[in-house]
Amino acid sequence: MRKQLFFLIIFALIIIFISGCALAVALDWIQPLDQVNTFLAVSGNRWGTAVGSAFLLLLALWALVTAIRVPRERDVVIHESGLGSVEIAAAALESLIRRAARDVRDVREVKPVLRTDQDGLVVMLHMNVNPDANLPDISRDVQEIVQEHLEKKAGVQVSKVQVLIQSVAADIRPRVE
Repeated sequence: MRKQLFFLIIFALIIIFISGCALAVALDWIQPLDQVNTFLAVSGNRWGTAVGSAFLLLLALWALVTAIRVPRERDVVIHESGLGSVEIAAAALESLIRRAARDVRDVREVKPVLRTDQDGLVVMLHMNVNPDANLPDISRDVQEIVQEHLEKKAGVQVSKVQVLIQSVAADIRPRVE
């Protein structure tokens, strides 16, 4: 993963440099070689080069920002001692969260997103619930159950449990003919 990130950053920096040079040549900020000058003598070629270079520059900047801001899946440290640390994988925590949320009535599906802050684990729950459910009650119940479950079962300090109800839809039942 680190090698991929390193090469992506190097690639983005090279593209930024090349795009910047092409943009400078197209806008006549620097003197190009005779062949490039002949090519850019045509107004359409100049504008095409400027637009293409600006596009590549924006694309490279986007790739660089994306590479730096990519959320990395990290294991959560539960306990550290003289013998080492105990960690739990994000996938295991997500499984615990799904199991805990299924205990709440009218919850159809839960998709957890995990991140950490200085106070502990932040859990964002994307939920689908039944249409006849009381949304504030379900949200509060799921928040409490998920926090208690993670703290008791995994020993993880949970700082926030945020709920986003994405869908309110009825169960699809098979038709009997």
